[in-house]
Amino acid sequence: MEFDVEEVTAYLHQHIPVTRAMQISVLPVSDGSLKLSAKLTPNLNHQETAFGGSIASLGILAGWTLIHLKLRVDQQNYKIVIQKSEIEFLRPIEADFTAECPLPDESVWSLFHNSLQRKRRGRIALESTVKVNGQTAAVINGTFVAKLL
Repeated sequence: MEFDVEEVTAYLHQHIPVTRAMQISVLPVSDGSLKLSAKLTPNLNHQETAFGGSIASLGILAGWTLIHLKLRVDQQNYKIVIQKSEIEFLRPIEADFTAECPLPDESVWSLFHNSLQRKRRGRIALESTVKVNGQTAAVINGTFVAKLL
């Protein structure tokens, strides 16, 4: 999956304004995962650690962005939403942080994509990991739904 990280970051900032406020940037795919980064300062809570909502948002956005990028090769318009999510917070975040969402197995992606083409809707479960200084700070499991417009 190849893309221009600056172009995708600009897309997120334009279409999902909270990404600009959170200072989210898209990183190049590495280790088979889509990665986003966020600065700590705009995401602070009263404890001077990352706000839980920001952590959850970054993890969800990693999955959403992965789906968006994989579907845009179809050159069709889709609506992608999070249907359900669950998060486990494992440690406080006291520095800039990242979220990574592994690309799904081809069989999982094919089931989702085929359903989307046949039924105009598809559902896929993805797991994102939020990390700080290389350590896992949170795990977000999300079910995303895409609809062909």
